[in-house]
Amino acid sequence: MYRIKKIEKRISAVSYKQFIDFTRNKKMLLIFFIFPILYIVLKIVAGKEFGSDGSSFILMHSILVPLLITATIVAEEKEKGTLKLLIMSGVKAYEYFIGIAFSMMGFIIAGMLLFELSGATSSFDAVFVALFTILADIISMFIGAVIGRITANQTNVGPIAVPVTLLIFFAPMLQQIKPEFIFPSKYLYSGILLKIMSTCTYSHRDIFWMGVNFAMIFILFLLVFNTKNLIKSVSHS
Repeated sequence: MYRIKKIEKRISAVSYKQFIDFTRNKKMLLIFFIFPILYIVLKIVAGKEFGSDGSSFILMHSILVPLLITATIVAEEKEKGTLKLLIMSGVKAYEYFIGIAFSMMGFIIAGMLLFELSGATSSFDAVFVALFTILADIISMFIGAVIGRITANQTNVGPIAVPVTLLIFFAPMLQQIKPEFIFPSKYLYSGILLKIMSTCTYSHRDIFWMGVNFAMIFILFLLVFNTKNLIKSVSHS
């Protein structure tokens, strides 16, 4: 029981610190809400001519935002030495990630509420769509954490994170251009989410491959954030 309380205390400390950092960083706050705002502006300006159901905007909100921000946070804390202090103080990698994810998820959900209020989700109003979207957010956070960990500094995040994000986002679109490219849509988490939002249905295959996506990036996260290697790396940084 005492150990659980210590874990909760460390996660809460990381989450609170990150929340304060988010509220102080206007650029990061803009990134959190850029896609809901863009959708609302286009809908107001274009009116009825803007027939998008919001799927593409929500997909980008669930991929680019958590991936880019998580990568930036990790790389920035490496560069400033904050990550070193956290690791040396006994914070485990999973505690660090949960703390960041918990704080970030509040802003991401706030963005989703804007989508909901603007009518972007009217064509796929279902609970399971929200659950798959949250899972996609978490997978993107894991990918972002890995990118932030392997980059030398914050400046190098963009050149790596942006191409990765675009690849994940546009890979499922290939099937619409060339139907023979079914791999991205069937097996990649972005393709699965896009299919679920488009059809408002899901299958056991979708659940299975979403789980495979999660498991693969989670294992990579554990390897990259291995505590012993992490301590060695921050000790020599």
